[in-house]
Amino acid sequence: LCRSDEVRMLRSSFFHETAPMYLSEQPSFLNAAIEVETSLEPHVLLKLLKDVEQDLGRNFSEVRNGPRPLDLDVLFCDRFENGAWKHLEIDSSELQIPHPGIAEREFVLKPLSEVSGGEYMHPLLNQTVQQMNEQLPKSTGPSAVRVLPLPRNRTILFNETIVMGILNVTPDSFSDGGNWDKSVAVAVEHALQMQRDGASIIDIGGESTRPGAKEVEEEEQIRRTVPVIKAIREESDIPISIDTRHARVTRAAVEAGADIVNDVSGGLHDDRMLETVAEMGVPIVLMHMRGTPETMLSMTEYTNVVDDVTQSLKERVKAAEEAGIPRWLQIADPGIGFAKDMTGNLLLLKNLDKIRSHLHDIPIMVGTSRKGFLGKLTGVTEASERDFATVGSMIAPLCLEGKDHTCSILRVHNVAATVHATRVLDAIKSV
Repeated sequence: LCRSDEVRMLRSSFFHETAPMYLSEQPSFLNAAIEVETSLEPHVLLKLLKDVEQDLGRNFSEVRNGPRPLDLDVLFCDRFENGAWKHLEIDSSELQIPHPGIAEREFVLKPLSEVSGGEYMHPLLNQTVQQMNEQLPKSTGPSAVRVLPLPRNRTILFNETIVMGILNVTPDSFSDGGNWDKSVAVAVEHALQMQRDGASIIDIGGESTRPGAKEVEEEEQIRRTVPVIKAIREESDIPISIDTRHARVTRAAVEAGADIVNDVSGGLHDDRMLETVAEMGVPIVLMHMRGTPETMLSMTEYTNVVDDVTQSLKERVKAAEEAGIPRWLQIADPGIGFAKDMTGNLLLLKNLDKIRSHLHDIPIMVGTSRKGFLGKLTGVTEASERDFATVGSMIAPLCLEGKDHTCSILRVHNVAATVHATRVLDAIKSV
């Protein structure tokens, strides 16, 4: 749609899975909303939407409200006239604006509120999006669940805290360097063991980003990671993320079977990264850091670490969206240990709710696993012995948030211990 020169995406919602409506004997719905700016008249825009539907396989002779690959609608339309925005109302045989079904559909109102804001006013009903949401009948079934879309029609459901298992196929990572790079078979078996332990994602890295680490050539990263990705794909369809700052490595990894890009630079290290991720249509983790692994420990002074990191992440989220990566494919990471001192790390963990709120509830990834500040707090000098501290540093921030549920990913070395802890956390929050 946005490949048209006359349509530009301004904002996007997250993806939500809901029970099917009207005709229950069909798969669950996946729903999202976008706000676009266009010079097209509404009927011309509708024709463009129907062309997109047809190109993507929709059969217009199908049963009304029955299974279909996608269904695109115009919900509202505002026009700028005489220096002010005005609601447009259309009632024709081909198009009705506002869309007549908005007020009764949770699967529309949920993503719509993320794009328009709860105070957007329905011009005919004289109700805000928030008011329409509040007046929906209480459902006896599960409510809308946020999802992360993946390649090959797969998703990750945020109906629980997600655990990501770390697989470093490097000789020099700070905790497990040299453990899993001896052979592809050794690396694959560790990945499969983490899956058995409950990991929802395997994060594969071919470049250490520990403090002081030097940059690894792209070709060497590809040599280390791609054979492992391909071999895991022969055994499992578990989601795989590629931990890299480089667009060329990203492309090779996704083509080999990776599903997510985890970029510790937030897309700043390689100016081709965001456009590459947008082209490949995969999710990206946008992490905050300053400098490079070689220089970051000299860059730990902030005016206000929580506000500064939050503002930087807001800028990266906006840059990603402008590059064509919708919000439903974005995850933010405050970058614990990356250009942060002890106090900075603790303040970020303590204020995770503030960061999440200012980023409009974007999924947050937290990566404290076995890091140096935990060793200083506990006196445990051996990184591989810091798993107890890791679990505490992961679970405490989610408890401090106080919300029933948040969309969170915990990136860890010890998957089993973290999965056990998150299951208890999720159970307590759900009652």
